[in-house]
Amino acid sequence: MATQEQDENLCHQCGARLTRDRRYCMHCYAPVGDTSSRAHVDLVRKTATTHRPDPTFVFSPEKHDAIARRKRSRKRIAIIGAATLVLSIASLLVLSSLSRSRKETQRKVAREQAARKELNTLAEALERFKADVERYPTNEEGLRCLSRKPAAFTAATGDRMNYWFGPYLDNVPEVDPWGNDYVYHTADDGRSFELFSLGPGGGGGNGNQLRITSPATVSPGHISRLKSR
Repeated sequence: MATQEQDENLCHQCGARLTRDRRYCMHCYAPVGDTSSRAHVDLVRKTATTHRPDPTFVFSPEKHDAIARRKRSRKRIAIIGAATLVLSIASLLVLSSLSRSRKETQRKVAREQAARKELNTLAEALERFKADVERYPTNEEGLRCLSRKPAAFTAATGDRMNYWFGPYLDNVPEVDPWGNDYVYHTADDGRSFELFSLGPGGGGGNGNQLRITSPATVSPGHISRLKSR
């Protein structure tokens, strides 16, 4: 009998002596007894909940209006900030577009000026060629004969066979500033010529042509702008 009571006062897990009326072993925290495993559950069920209305809460119209005003103020600030950001981005895009357009216009003007200068230079060389040979280069000779004498060269008259005092131009431009060949045509047995650039349209119906016809001078006023056909 004494041995049974002594066993009941010992922990079945660690063998330590149990304190009277304790539900858990103080050494290993093992539950004591058969129903002791649900002791903490029963204890929690007896505890009243803390989720109950707060009797100290009082509705204040002034505070409610102040909160509403703060919300409206934050909303206005957010809208103004978003609008400012959109306007800033739009302004940057417009400025960038204007800058690109201005640069493109400057490039167009620079190419046109370069084409005018080259046409005037070619026209000058053609006039010097005619002064010596008494005719303009034939269509077969083309503009190449301004820098080197053709192998089958013929003057306007037999007594001027050797009157080629070139080169009349050191470097003949092969293409215009838009990458197209300069067009040269002669008529009336070399008594007149037509020299022009196809312009930015390249002869496809877009853009303008820069044209010189004989008699030509170096004045830019002799270059007429004609719509490409």
